[in-house]
Amino acid sequence: MSTQMKADFDVDTPIDHNYHVDPTEKMRRWESTLPEAYWDYRRKWEQNPVNHEVGDFPIHLDIEATSHCNLLCTMCPRTEMVEQGVFWDVGKFDFDKYKTLIDEGVKNGLCSVKYNYLGEPMMNKQLFDMIKYAKDAGVVDVMFNTNATALTEKNARKLIESGVDKLFFSFDSPYRERYNEIRIGADYDKVLNNIKRFHEIREEMGSIKPFTRISMVLMKDTEDQWEDFKALFDPIVDAVAYVDYMDHGIQKSDRNVVQFKQDKKSFCCPQLWQRMFVHPDGVVTPCCLDASRELVMGNVNENTASEIWKNEKYTEMRELHASGRINEIPTCARCPLAKY
Repeated sequence: MSTQMKADFDVDTPIDHNYHVDPTEKMRRWESTLPEAYWDYRRKWEQNPVNHEVGDFPIHLDIEATSHCNLLCTMCPRTEMVEQGVFWDVGKFDFDKYKTLIDEGVKNGLCSVKYNYLGEPMMNKQLFDMIKYAKDAGVVDVMFNTNATALTEKNARKLIESGVDKLFFSFDSPYRERYNEIRIGADYDKVLNNIKRFHEIREEMGSIKPFTRISMVLMKDTEDQWEDFKALFDPIVDAVAYVDYMDHGIQKSDRNVVQFKQDKKSFCCPQLWQRMFVHPDGVVTPCCLDASRELVMGNVNENTASEIWKNEKYTEMRELHASGRINEIPTCARCPLAKY
């Protein structure tokens, strides 16, 4: 594939549509190492939603390695649900069920896996084995977000050895006091040191993988911190990004929200042709913003992921989106992704 064709794909942010990142020389160096299978996968990611092509299996699986998290971040829907006593904390993903899911997926076109939704993946001690199993099975792109609190030197080496392709750090402020206020339970200096040391270890091990990106959630009271955030991390990680704060459907306060105009009439969610979320209890949902699990499409403990992907619920939801009738789905009618 030509350099220009590759530039047409959002290669650094293959999953989340509301990330903002500028290409870097580090990013281009990493891109130069990617196999053709990666670019085939990126073509599917971009084109399947446009062509309304469903495929035999999701291109990507968001497999929640664990629903547990050691932090209570102020902007996170998980935190609010925990405070309200309504969070569906269902533990860690069963490894045997995980292997079955990966095996089924690889046979049917699975290209990419991410190990988190609302939990912290590194709280599952089998995460390294999950990554290795997926890579050995032939999954092209394996990644996860982490708060980096558990990124010890030992875990850093295990992650690099596992073959993980991308590692996304969540940090949220370049300022110690503000960071500690937002990421309740974390320590600014410890986490910053973990991230710096990870990159030193990667260099020592002579590895270009995993590609790393760090991001902050842009809220009303942190918008003016972006330039300092970028200056802090540009010398350390492979890419620096910010993500627009979004209401996952349960946050009632607008204190964090950056307002924007929405055009629901023309919005057709690409996720319905790209990805599937699988929770530790087997529940399948279609949406990155459905924190309350209103849109349950099935359960992999009762049906195969392939069957769920093409079942009546998914089919009806795709038809409503494709025909511009998303307002008939209450959860979708509230969705801020219409901006993107």
